[in-house]
Amino acid sequence: VMAGDIGLDGMRTLNTWVEDAGAGLVMTGGEKSYAPGGYYKSPLEKLLPVSMERRNEIRKLQTAIVVTLDRSGSMGMDVGDGKTKMDLANLGTAQVLDLLAPTDEFGVIAVDDSPHTILNLASAAKQQNAVFRNKILRMQSMGGGIYIEEALKASATMLRRAKAANKHLILFADAQDSEVPGEYRTIIAAMRKAGMTISVIGLGTKSDVDAKLLMEISKLGGGGNLF
Repeated sequence: VMAGDIGLDGMRTLNTWVEDAGAGLVMTGGEKSYAPGGYYKSPLEKLLPVSMERRNEIRKLQTAIVVTLDRSGSMGMDVGDGKTKMDLANLGTAQVLDLLAPTDEFGVIAVDDSPHTILNLASAAKQQNAVFRNKILRMQSMGGGIYIEEALKASATMLRRAKAANKHLILFADAQDSEVPGEYRTIIAAMRKAGMTISVIGLGTKSDVDAKLLMEISKLGGGGNLF
């Protein structure tokens, strides 16, 4: 299983079970565990005698990730602790960049009623520094709503330029304000045919008005979803 299926709380519980209660843990896995499963820098990695970091020589695992973020006005909504939905999406995007191997590729697009390139697709090695990280963290909600069709089109265009074998889109979108899906099913079908996958992080809950659309996008895109 992937790390996201266990969840951060679940992995912390397992860590505590071993470290504090003296339990034993055996970890095995296939193509969805260890590094490809998202366990790098996770609470479980600390328990194991191996690193979850992907090695550069494993060429087939090189990944291109485009993160596309909703920057509509609704993303300015306060979520507590002095943060907005936009702040959470920015932090998540920066953490994606932090976790990539130097030879992976990374790009960022912000979308309201049209797409705006924040970081062009390039190797993570070129972008894993304070300058690019601060550029991500400074993104602000700008008004309007996220146009889903425009977000998918722009993301697909950027991913087509990737050299990596694995091409993945992570879409951050407000579950209360995801508009104009347009021909999203047709666009996603073309992306899947081109070897691209899509995961969605919905800012909100599964009961929000646009949550079903976001869950369908992740299902059609062969990825996961998280709210």
